[in-house]
Amino acid sequence: MSTSVRIKVTSPVQWVTMAEAPASADVIERCNTVTIQQHLAGFGELEVVSATVNTTGQADAPRMPGTEGPPIAAVVTGLPDFCDVRVHHRTPGGHVAHITVWVPLTWNRRFLGTGGGGNRTTGMWFSDQRMRIAELPVALRNGFATASTDAGNRDPRFADWGLDEATRKLDRELVRNWAYRGTHDMTVVGKAVTEAIHGSAPEYSYFQGESGGGRQALMEAQRYPDDYDGIWSADPAINWTKMIAASMWPALVMKEARNPIPAAKFNAFRAGATAALDGVDGLDDGIVGATDLRDYDPHRLVGTATSAGTITTADADVVQQIWAGPTTPTGKRLWFGLRPDTESWGENLNGAGLCQVDEVDGELVISPFVMPVAWFGGWLLRDPSWDWTTLTHERYLSLFDQGVREFAEVATDDPDLSRFRDSGGKLLLTHAGNDEVIFPEGTIDYYRRVQDRMDGADEVATFARLFLSPGDGHGHCTGTGPGLTLAAGMVALMEWVENGTTPESIVAHRFTRDTAAATMTRPLLPYAAG
Repeated sequence: MSTSVRIKVTSPVQWVTMAEAPASADVIERCNTVTIQQHLAGFGELEVVSATVNTTGQADAPRMPGTEGPPIAAVVTGLPDFCDVRVHHRTPGGHVAHITVWVPLTWNRRFLGTGGGGNRTTGMWFSDQRMRIAELPVALRNGFATASTDAGNRDPRFADWGLDEATRKLDRELVRNWAYRGTHDMTVVGKAVTEAIHGSAPEYSYFQGESGGGRQALMEAQRYPDDYDGIWSADPAINWTKMIAASMWPALVMKEARNPIPAAKFNAFRAGATAALDGVDGLDDGIVGATDLRDYDPHRLVGTATSAGTITTADADVVQQIWAGPTTPTGKRLWFGLRPDTESWGENLNGAGLCQVDEVDGELVISPFVMPVAWFGGWLLRDPSWDWTTLTHERYLSLFDQGVREFAEVATDDPDLSRFRDSGGKLLLTHAGNDEVIFPEGTIDYYRRVQDRMDGADEVATFARLFLSPGDGHGHCTGTGPGLTLAAGMVALMEWVENGTTPESIVAHRFTRDTAAATMTRPLLPYAAG
């Protein structure tokens, strides 16, 4: 590492400190459209539309298209001086990707690519120390040159943006931009802009993404192994074609049974399952503890009184199916279900889940997660007016298979990481044990398939390690157990890449939901099952 740069966790979102030094006049002078445009010659059809030195300490925050209300913070503050560069890049299909590159005037000589959320390459700037999401402001404050891209997608529809409602056809090139091409283009352009401004290329390049951004991270390792020296894929939305269909399963089970389960009953089932662990907040599949919660029978709680009524056999039947995950009539499992100790009905920091049920005019109404509704209605059926309540178990099975066949190129489930290994890259793969919307078993399954494909656990551990955090929620550290902060994960990754220090453990933190105070720490060990 450079002697002027110190890598150490100083806060959940701060891990790089640098000796204060004034920016050189040359760097400031090179922050202009002409110089940068000349340096980008040969990078395809692109235009540097602006390059501005920002010394105000603040910048306007974006809002993810399709989300309601104002951005979480209209303006971000506390930024170091930087060159704000905006590039328009024409992509196949006639789309123009808007790429934003922020290059600090005082630079740590590293590049950090950022990801998005859902099925978009852009996200919102949470500015919350409990969230493990790298965003432009956080990267900049740590001295990184950094970039983001919309991959040509500025459609106001949140998740079903790929569908032309008039022709009922999907824009396949825009889909490919989201799936893999846009992130790679952002990376190439972002590093070239950085070199144009500072006169030298980054010494090390990293990518960090969570959820949909975690999927982007793994796609980079699978398709573009030379883009990054270190990649952190957190709570990743990989196995997309199976995972996204499986996230409709809880709503479908309740709908078909005509039995929406209110939150109070779900909480009782969760409490019963966790009590079976005798007070140990552990999970199966090698996360922590030996107890397999899949063996817990929810029918043990029949007759239990809750504020929403007494638990019935029908309630237990529904919950058992939700925990089991989607299956065929013969009992074949298509994908994983929710963990019995996972809160997935909206009483979490994200306010999201797969089992949400609302009370409307005194009636319980099932509210399925937005992503699978768009997947089935917009992407598979190409019907913008599709009513999810018409979905039957038989139709669900047919559409599940259709999605796996038709969208293999977006699945992000290729276990062959040999090119990434051979390039010298390091992969940090992490997943929250109580993820509300993405099944952690899917990430475990992927890692096991990598081990099977690439000469076993010992070989894979030399370049890719999986860490699982029990009790932790999707992208945040406010669950019952501790989770990885952005700083803790990035330090582990950077030490591995730059100093060859293999992460044998990473300290996780738990924060309160209301005050964001740290209440627990615990070292997490890498997943070891072969």
